[in-house]
Amino acid sequence: MNRLLMLALLATLLSGCASLSASSAWKDRPVGELIDFFGVPRQIMLAPEEDMVVLRYVRDSSYVSREAAGTYTGPQNGQLVHAEYWEDVQHSGSCEINVFVNRARLVQKVRTKGRCVAVEMAPAG
Repeated sequence: MNRLLMLALLATLLSGCASLSASSAWKDRPVGELIDFFGVPRQIMLAPEEDMVVLRYVRDSSYVSREAAGTYTGPQNGQLVHAEYWEDVQHSGSCEINVFVNRARLVQKVRTKGRCVAVEMAPAG
């Protein structure tokens, strides 16, 4: 149970780090640069309480890892053997990126949700 709690906490922290670094990278940059980088948003919404427009992007963040699938210890051809079996395991995930843009068409903040660590959030340099 503690291990599950630690994994959940780690995932939350990593997601927050992705959001923080993306926000600082895009802060006060023109929305045109953002659209050139991310492409056309999946959804455009209003955030009237903040007087901003929100552009929503969704990226697939699935990955494959090689994991132990099972073991066998026992007799084989008159000898005691130990064998491990490995297989590729698909882990599905997605990253939701919400970009808040002000009336001057400048990015104010970026918020992420989900598995976003592997998603490129800002242009190099």
